[in-house]
Amino acid sequence: MKGRAATLLLCFALLSVCAPAQSTPETSQRQTKQQKTAPAALRSECIADAGLCVSVPASWQRLGDVFGALGFVAAEPRPGDQAGWPQLTVAILPPLEGSEGQAASLDSLVDRMLVPDESFPAAKTLQRRRLQLGGAEAELVRVQLPATNSASSGAIEQLALIDGGNGFVYSIVLRCAPEDFARLEPIFQQAAASWRVEASGEKGGHTP
Repeated sequence: MKGRAATLLLCFALLSVCAPAQSTPETSQRQTKQQKTAPAALRSECIADAGLCVSVPASWQRLGDVFGALGFVAAEPRPGDQAGWPQLTVAILPPLEGSEGQAASLDSLVDRMLVPDESFPAAKTLQRRRLQLGGAEAELVRVQLPATNSASSGAIEQLALIDGGNGFVYSIVLRCAPEDFARLEPIFQQAAASWRVEASGEKGGHTP
């Protein structure tokens, strides 16, 4: 898809340069508008027991619930094994204690998550920063996982941890191949910015 979009932009640039002399500004404007791609349709996906919802592309498939129904996975369908599909995982993390019985900070929670273990091998941290998402404190982390074989460059994971209030943390994770990341990062950003807790949710949280 990325290559196709680049090809379309290149063709349009060549047409603009080589346009016949009789082309008018109005004609060029119409051509420019026709080249714009319509924004992808979105739908809302929610963690039913908690009311936490985010927006995902309508074409993506919900693969099921995770973490005891306190999370779900949505993925971009493509040929091949589902395990290789680009995917978003949305989950609610229970309150974790920090020092002196206080809730763990986002910083300390990220530090814990980056400690390698059997399920999360040592990863290269590419980006880590704090920001506001939907009026709540959040931390954004991007890592590259090690390659699983000589033909692989390792997956990219981008994680947003959001302070949901009442000690709960909301986690939104994009996992994809490095060559897909530039195309899919806007989808991750849109999902992270769209988080909301609906009134029917039973878990505590911040409602923007």
